[in-house]
Amino acid sequence: MTRSATSDTITIRKRELKTMLRQVVREVVRDELSKLSTTPDENWDIEEGSVLWQDLTELKKEMREGRIQLLTHKQVFGK
Repeated sequence: MTRSATSDTITIRKRELKTMLRQVVREVVRDELSKLSTTPDENWDIEEGSVLWQDLTELKKEMREGRIQLLTHKQVFGK
């Protein structure tokens, strides 16, 4: 891991940054989903402005714009 730093800057390789970002995103999503899974109700309330709320809002927007398409259960699991 090659890094150089001064008091105002740090240099990190792109691969290392990607790895760190993926880890952070996984932890945030895991934390948000664990909050939901501990709710006994069928209807979950997602706090407006939370990371999960922002992601779901962005996904909905991208779907409306035709930029992404979600796979069906059959496409994913072949059933």
